Amino acid sequence: MKYLRFLTIFCLTAVLAFSVSCKKDDDDSNTKQYLSGTIEFDFPSYVRYGDVIHVSPTGVYKGDDKADSLVGYRWVNPFTEKTDTLRRESDPASKGKEFDFVISKDSLATFTLILSAWADGYYEKTANATFTIVNPILGTGSLKGYDFLASIPSFTDSRDGQKYYYNTVGGKDWMIQNLAWNGAGIAYEDDEAISDVFGRFYTWSEAASACPSGWHLPSNAEFKALAEAVAGKEDNAAGALMVDATFNGDRLWEFWPDVKITNQSRFSAIPLGYAMVEGASASFRAYKEYAMFWTADASGADMGIARYIYVDKPAFFSGEYGKESLRANVRCVR
Repeated sequence: MKYLRFLTIFCLTAVLAFSVSCKKDDDDSNTKQYLSGTIEFDFPSYVRYGDVIHVSPTGVYKGDDKADSLVGYRWVNPFTEKTDTLRRESDPASKGKEFDFVISKDSLATFTLILSAWADGYYEKTANATFTIVNPILGTGSLKGYDFLASIPSFTDSRDGQKYYYNTVGGKDWMIQNLAWNGAGIAYEDDEAISDVFGRFYTWSEAASACPSGWHLPSNAEFKALAEAVAGKEDNAAGALMVDATFNGDRLWEFWPDVKITNQSRFSAIPLGYAMVEGASASFRAYKEYAMFWTADASGADMGIARYIYVDKPAFFSGEYGKESLRANVRCVR
């Protein structure tokens, strides 16, 4: 899981009104000191109800002595708005600076956790982490707009128990969700909590063997046949492949007059973009702009063929991309 680091540097604001001298503020500015360093802690961008996130802040100390880190810590629970003191100043026997934060609110929304470091005679420093609660249940959880689910079949991947819905078009069964098998690939923004919601992002070589038994990665020709079956031609197939879904209430596909979203195919494409491999990590791009899927076809030793939809274009495109430099979503067919 890739975590984001949140740093906030304390800013002091002095307000003078009506030419009144504030002697107390002047005294404070002469006597108080600044804590050194910045609060650093890891926290995921996406979490699920019931998750327990371990928080361990570091980086703050008094003066120039990094060993003198016996400052006080406290945090504000965004669900209750109550403040809890983690460790009292100069009292290492009290709780300690680490804590477990339980996602105790069953709400598909975004919250902010605030953490403070303090000591007598010092200005307080704060840091915060913003996170989003997600639910992987298709149609009633984070992804809504799949009202037809009761009328279509599903199957369970024997490898991990993941449930997938599918629809039959042109004599072939097509998954209407992105593959979420965690035996390969990475989750969006490297946060595992979102994997079962958005599916995973795979390199071409990972995608080639990622589908469940009895299913396979579609060829470029199979994608072409799907588009022609529901729209007559690829140049006007995007709307028939897109679902007008929302993620935690936020509409995913922006409206464009040239693209009429019907999801006639029930393929249910959503615009999660893609990821570019950068060493051991990946850079995620084009969220809410592209829906991109690997095909089983290659172009030479290093390039694979992917299918994609762009938010304001009616066509179902294909292009060549680096097999190991691009990560895209996967749909399976049988």
